Amino acid sequence: MRRMKTLVALLVVAGMATGCAVGQRKWGSCAVAGGVIGATTGGILGGTLVNNLDDDASDGERGGAIAGGIVGGGLLGALLGHVICDPIAEPVAQAAPAEAPPPSGTEIAELKGAHFAFDSDRLTAEGEAQLSDTIALLNKHQDMNVVIAGHTDSVGSDAYNMNLGQRRADTVKEYLNSQAVEIGRMRTESFGETKPVASNDTAEGRAENRRVEIIVD
Repeated sequence: MRRMKTLVALLVVAGMATGCAVGQRKWGSCAVAGGVIGATTGGILGGTLVNNLDDDASDGERGGAIAGGIVGGGLLGALLGHVICDPIAEPVAQAAPAEAPPPSGTEIAELKGAHFAFDSDRLTAEGEAQLSDTIALLNKHQDMNVVIAGHTDSVGSDAYNMNLGQRRADTVKEYLNSQAVEIGRMRTESFGETKPVASNDTAEGRAENRRVEIIVD
């Protein structure tokens, strides 16, 4: 009985000492091999110890010592084999939290008049390049819809400016659609010259007012 208590205590100490390493490894062939070697060695040691310590030991006592040695040695051998050479488990990658789309009303792009051909609704190469980040954002957040709003300066008639703002907004919508943004996620509107952001009395102010805004719907 005393020997069994000693064996259990040794197993507990070994388990505590190797606990961290055990948690970092996958159980594999090293644990199996260690268990076989440990069981064989433990059985032999168990039989040898009972013979050396008690010349009058019965066959039952010898058998119990051998069985205890097999069990204890097998457990200890499996644990040591696992810790020594079983492969370390790869850490489970934690998925990054999904980035929330911009809230409704957020302006995600603005094209100035210079991004269109003069007095035209045709996008320039610079205008197309200006939309690259917007396209990436819209393709990333497939459930995000936008309003494409066209604005002009005050030069020309109200009707002409309203039409020009609409045509430019439609051009941007068509270009975004050509870059895999679904047409149903976009709507256009024109404000013409009705919503200036600067004075129309100066060239600089009029340039600020000629714009197309893309806003989260």
